[in-house]
Formats: sequence, structure tokens, C-alpha cells
Amino acid sequence: MATYSLANERLRALEDIEREIGAILQNAGTVILELSKEKTNERLLDRQAAAFTASVQHVEAELSAQIRYLTQLPGGITNSNSGKK
Repeated sequence: MATYSLANERLRALEDIEREIGAILQNAGTVILELSKEKTNERLLDRQAAAFTASVQHVEAELSAQIRYLTQLPGGITNSNSGKK
């Protein structure tokens, strides 16, 4: 039972990362749109750039944590859905 809750927790973390990547793309799109204007709103650009940078750093940290977890799993652990070792 605990294995399933841990697996669900890991899946939720990956879903959160996926949502954050969507937010990153949205921030980048906003910046590009703003830069395409003749007169740009510097404060908006600064806020969006800061949000972009913070989100990228957070995603990088979370993906690194997921990768560390996966590399520390013992070799004999099976995927409960695959039936293979």
C-alpha cells in the first residue's frame, strides 16, 4: 500500500512539474509578445523575466530530485504495471 502512495506522490510531483513548464512557456510567450510591441512595458518585462527564471530554476531542481530518486532505486525493483524485473 505504501508503495502505491509513494508512486502516486511521484506522479503528482511530475504533474506539478508539467504544469510549471506550461507556465514557463506562457511567461516566455508574454515576454515575446511584449518585445514585439513598439513601446514595451519595462515593468511587465522585468516581472515576467523574473517569474520565468524562478520557474526554470524550480523545474530544474524538481527534475534533478526526481532523477536522483530514480538513480537510487535498487536494481531488483520491478515496475508493478509491467510485470518485468
